[in-house]
This record gives sequence, C-alpha cells and structure tokens, in this order.
Amino acid sequence: MTIDQGPLPTAPDLKRSTADGIEELIRATSILRSELGSHEAICRTLLSEVRVDHEMSGVLPAIHADTWRSAITDAIRGFEAARHRVRLLLVAIEIEEGRSIGEVATSWGVSRQLASRWVQESAALK
Repeated sequence: MTIDQGPLPTAPDLKRSTADGIEELIRATSILRSELGSHEAICRTLLSEVRVDHEMSGVLPAIHADTWRSAITDAIRGFEAARHRVRLLLVAIEIEEGRSIGEVATSWGVSRQLASRWVQESAALK
C-alpha cells in the first residue's frame, strides 16, 4: 500500500469508494488539462523567443521556469496516482463479482501477468 492509495474499503463500501475515486480522477484530469494548457502557452512563448534568438537568461525567469516545470510534473503525478487507485478499485470490484484474472486482463486489454499484478495489488490494500 502506498500513502496516496490508502486502504481498500470493505466490500459494502467498495462501490461508494470507487465512485469517490472516479470523482477524484475527474478533478485530477481537470487540473492536468489546465496545466497542459498553460504548458502549451508557455512552450509557444518559448518557441517564439527561440526563433528570434533572444537570450534564455532573460526569457526563463519571465516565464517562471522554476515553477513551470514542477507544476506540470505535480499535475501528472496527481493524475497518475488517481488513475491507478481507480484502476485498482475497479479491479477489486471485478474480482468481487467473481471474474477471473484472465477475464480482468481481457476487460482491460492487458496481459494476464499485468492483470495478476493489479489483482494482487488491490488485494494487498485490504
């Protein structure tokens, strides 16, 4: 179990927790989309500055390169953590509903080995 995942809920609460996780994933997606928009705008600014051969020593502080990089990295990490948690919760529901690892693999379009790892990971959260 990782800190960002927390423990998997008991069976009666699993679907409610999954719904909460999906809402969190939607929020993380929105944050990432916003950061990507900002990232694109900054890249366009950088591109125009590079094309006119301006010195980067003046451009990078102007675009706040120090926070620009970390903002997008944090948004990606938040999105990936939320997505992974939802995936594990959904896999846990599938297993609870009686699906096999092979069926989980098929439903996600992944190898049986990866599905097995997800099943173990979701079981370890309990």
